[in-house]
Amino acid sequence: MDRISWQAYEHKKKEKSVDWYWAVIIIALSIAAIAFIINDGFFAILIILGTVTLLFFSTREPRLFDISLDPRGLIVGKDMYPFATLQEFWVDITDMDEQKILFKSKKTIMPLIVVPLEEYHHLDVRDFLLQYLEEKEMHEPLSQKIMEKLGF
Repeated sequence: MDRISWQAYEHKKKEKSVDWYWAVIIIALSIAAIAFIINDGFFAILIILGTVTLLFFSTREPRLFDISLDPRGLIVGKDMYPFATLQEFWVDITDMDEQKILFKSKKTIMPLIVVPLEEYHHLDVRDFLLQYLEEKEMHEPLSQKIMEKLGF
């Protein structure tokens, strides 16, 4: 097998209730009000802008990406990650409904790349990747798990 390709959404779409939006707005306004009370207007404005951005992205539909593995590296949409820039990988099958491949990058800005694994059996993908990278157990960062629970 010289190439493995599949499609996957960047994240699972999680419907948010009106209560979720109200909770985000109330919490943000409370933090902004406290910031104004302690004379930190810059932080208050930052909270409001961050909340507006959060609400905007929460309504956006997840994008569908073409993902492929070939002898050159990992391709996600239009982004190419050559194997030379990746250190190791781990196929995470703790949740069989949401299998993922985790790649540790040599780059400090993006140290972990998480790719959803959909159409292929995880052992086929593992065997392919073992030709190019070392396998080492890794786990998703807590921040990413929290964002998934919140619906992002």
